[in-house]
Amino acid sequence: MLDIRIQKRLKSFTLDIDLHLPPGLTALFGRSGAGKSMTLSCIAGLSRPDAGRIVVGGRVFFDHRLGINLPPQQRRLGYVLQDYLLFPHLSVAENIAFGLAGRSREEKKAVVQDLLARMELSGLENRRPAELSGGQQQRVALARALATRPQVLLLDEPFSALDGPTRARLRRDLRRLRQEFNLTILLVTHNLSEAYLLADRIAVMEAGQVLQVDPPEAVVHHPHSRQVAELTGARNFFTGVITAHTDTDTRLRVGQMELAAPRLNAAIGARVELAVRPERIMLIRKDVRIGPRENQVVGQIVEELTDGFNYTLFFRLDEGQRLSESSYDLEIVLPAYVYERLGVHRDHRWAATIKREAIQILGLSGIQREAVGR
Repeated sequence: MLDIRIQKRLKSFTLDIDLHLPPGLTALFGRSGAGKSMTLSCIAGLSRPDAGRIVVGGRVFFDHRLGINLPPQQRRLGYVLQDYLLFPHLSVAENIAFGLAGRSREEKKAVVQDLLARMELSGLENRRPAELSGGQQQRVALARALATRPQVLLLDEPFSALDGPTRARLRRDLRRLRQEFNLTILLVTHNLSEAYLLADRIAVMEAGQVLQVDPPEAVVHHPHSRQVAELTGARNFFTGVITAHTDTDTRLRVGQMELAAPRLNAAIGARVELAVRPERIMLIRKDVRIGPRENQVVGQIVEELTDGFNYTLFFRLDEGQRLSESSYDLEIVLPAYVYERLGVHRDHRWAATIKREAIQILGLSGIQREAVGR
């Protein structure tokens, strides 16, 4: 268990963190400069908070009121940075064994051999860091951090400098190591896919504050605020007014449309902010005859962008269905294969559907979603 409640004044904001983390992997996710790396630095003892308390497994690392501030070497933490900071004059085996001072030669050898095997580094023990690939250097850095059997492993964007295939392999390695060592891991990342893939929970940070801590699915699909929704990829934001409740949903007036949204416990006439993720809006196939769909809209694609893997469509709805007064109403993201299969490039006029569960209601202070059908 890691308990951290600290404040530290920085140039642009005050870092104000209150986290209580069980074993498992927690991703500190947010933009660059949000305070994620400084949080790790304070836990590791490399930076001193102005106030607060840090406790790991019942052991006090820092307590401003009591004057406790253990030096880094007494905190028994593993710490891996984006720049791996391997000792260039030492071999792989010597780098891994560096933190094992005071152990017998036999014990050091046993630990090193075990980690060489776990990290798929066997046969490389006598090489210097300069003779290794980036992925191999990262494995050595992880092995060195694990050699002392730390209570907490701190990872500061450890995969960001690696190519895609190497990064994917190391992510799989980290999932395996998390289970084998039963560690509390704190991973700093600004990559949402990485956080979603690896983390048991995501702590979303912005300007030194933790905005939400939840399992990945909850953070992405049930954001607490517009800030969290924006950081996790939502692009369509609207203000709506509650017009009615049914047994299964709540009706919202948004622009010129009435949309069915998840059931809310809120008064008729209440104003709410809502978001719709662009990948949750579906174009309706033209080669299949179907009846009306939930929240069906009709409009024109006025612009599109692609990165080669996905297409972003800027969709302007017909008059009478407009959701906003801008040049388009919705951003829709389609995988390239769906775009090609539907033949979107041949026809820019489409019907689309916004499923009820795709509508995210933000800022739910005083407004609660009801559990429907449970």
